[in-house]
Amino acid sequence: MFEKNSKDDRIRVATDDDLLNISLSKLNVPPRRGRNLLEKDPNTINGLKLASLINEPSDDYRKKLSAHLFFIFHFKEILVHLERNIEHLHDLFLWSIIKTFHCIFVWPTRSNALKPEDLKFVLNSLESKTYCLNFTLDYSNYKYRELLGCDHLEVGDSIQWLDTDEFLNRNPQMKKLHIDYFPGKHVNDFLKQWINGKVIDLKEMNFFEPGGYSDEVIFDGIVTIETKLTEERAKIMFGDSDDGDNMVDIQRKVDGQFATVLFNPGGCFVTIWQE
Repeated sequence: MFEKNSKDDRIRVATDDDLLNISLSKLNVPPRRGRNLLEKDPNTINGLKLASLINEPSDDYRKKLSAHLFFIFHFKEILVHLERNIEHLHDLFLWSIIKTFHCIFVWPTRSNALKPEDLKFVLNSLESKTYCLNFTLDYSNYKYRELLGCDHLEVGDSIQWLDTDEFLNRNPQMKKLHIDYFPGKHVNDFLKQWINGKVIDLKEMNFFEPGGYSDEVIFDGIVTIETKLTEERAKIMFGDSDDGDNMVDIQRKVDGQFATVLFNPGGCFVTIWQE
């Protein structure tokens, strides 16, 4: 985890019985916790001292320690958090050890700190099943148009950097989408992409907008059908947010597959289901 403050960088290892924190700060200051920022975590392991026990040469103890942990443990899931703007991101020590992850979080401290070249490096040079991206780019003309290798994408803060035209056809492997502050006209376009496309692996799309969406906007030019979901199944899929009046079905042309669209003051939620 590369935290907002480099002094708090750490490796977090979750086992069946415990949660370990290993400090990775160059200054080797244990991570802070709780409301009292001066309070040190007594359960944090000193990464520098731990690395000194490993009889291997290295000019960076963080690299030596990380490589050793990946060698002796077989982790079910590996996640990386990038919560600050890291200068020369492509040279970060971690990438020489591993480039494939279960999830990559990119949440820089200053939302506009990320540069297009850093974004392209994360999306093109690293591999992850899930990307959680929360930032803006101060480059209004930049659009990322390449194929994403993930099957689960979450975007917060701003979507302006992503070319959404033909997005689903360009990423047929996508299974789950979660997008915040997504304009209604783009929601409408994504629904049409699903209806007219051949994206058969997609399971759900969640679009969040604090002010909600106008059904006239998101369903413009779309044929909707009274939902076939039973009340019991709707509660399983959507929880208690369904009131029976804000839920309709749409149908994919290529194979007749149904999806249910629920829209409420919080957003628009699409679930693809089997009869």
